[in-house]
Amino acid sequence: MEMKQKRSVTWCSWCATQRRVLRCTMGVVLVFLFFAFCPPAQAVGPYTAGSNTVVDQGTGLEWQKSDDATPRNWQDSLAYCESLSLDSKTDWRLPSIRELKSIADVSRYYPATDPAFSCQLSSYWSATTVTDYPTTSAWHVHFGNGDDIWDVKAKKYNVRCVRAGLSGL
Repeated sequence: MEMKQKRSVTWCSWCATQRRVLRCTMGVVLVFLFFAFCPPAQAVGPYTAGSNTVVDQGTGLEWQKSDDATPRNWQDSLAYCESLSLDSKTDWRLPSIRELKSIADVSRYYPATDPAFSCQLSSYWSATTVTDYPTTSAWHVHFGNGDDIWDVKAKKYNVRCVRAGLSGL
């Protein structure tokens, strides 16, 4: 064991090495404890999935489970939802930005939504027009990461229709 003199305090290199090992071990243990005892992020709703629709039990909204993978401009998206007949229901509409954000789950990534939904990793139009900019723009949600963004209504994005609902979304 090598002895060193530093500022009139005697210490040994073996002790210094052991302290580094102890600090490193404690760091690993703390990281393990953090991940072992932190609960996983919860999904946005509890969802009930049928063959063609998903019901959000929290809001009462019934969602189209799968889009048809056809990007549309905003006007065509409105028309698509209004003409949709799914499970013998015809009162479908394009969701508001608030409704659409309610099924985005930013704790998930690619896709940023519950597995109950079949989802393209791209943006979906909302019915909400941008109010502080020309009315030629509307909001959409990117379901790769859950971001809400606005763009010109002529752009083509996917569509997920919604119906009914008991909440004030």
